[in-house]
Amino acid sequence: MRTIRYPIVVLAILLMLTACDSKNDDKKNTQDLLSYDQYVKLVSSTKDQLHFSSVPMKLTESTLENPTIIMINDEISFGKKKNLSLQNEFKDSTQHFLTYEDVKNGYKVITGWIYTEVNQGNNLLYLKPIVQGNTGDFNSLLSYKNILIHVQLTHSPSSSPSPGDYVGENENVLKDIVHFLETSDSTLLSTPHG
Repeated sequence: MRTIRYPIVVLAILLMLTACDSKNDDKKNTQDLLSYDQYVKLVSSTKDQLHFSSVPMKLTESTLENPTIIMINDEISFGKKKNLSLQNEFKDSTQHFLTYEDVKNGYKVITGWIYTEVNQGNNLLYLKPIVQGNTGDFNSLLSYKNILIHVQLTHSPSSSPSPGDYVGENENVLKDIVHFLETSDSTLLSTPHG
């Protein structure tokens, strides 16, 4: 009998440890989520504090002051939403746009900051490669906790950066955004969930 009990006790202990570990992972993922208020504060701080290092971009447009609620056909949201907003109502937009321009070099960066309730971690999720048939702009998708950041870099038809300069500028823009997120005010992002 003792030889049977010993493996059962060991198995029970392993199951308890695994359960505790998964609870800690769930708790960590929940803690890493930014609340909607933290999301709005993050985008507001981006508007005021994000600076681009290689080209002097200036903020030219922002939807923070006059957020737009986008109405959609619910079939394109798998039947979940009719409005791109926090509670599927006409308030609390879950996407804000900030546009930066450099008139001298003809660059424009359009950033879309999208609130979700799923933690994607901090990562580069998508980078549009330079392949035949592309329209000549760069599109990238970053994740920062539960915020998705769509970054689009374009240049005016009158400017003609070399392919190397254009690729380099796209990389610099992404590096500047990542650096900004990594060094964001930790007190802003660690406040209790609202």
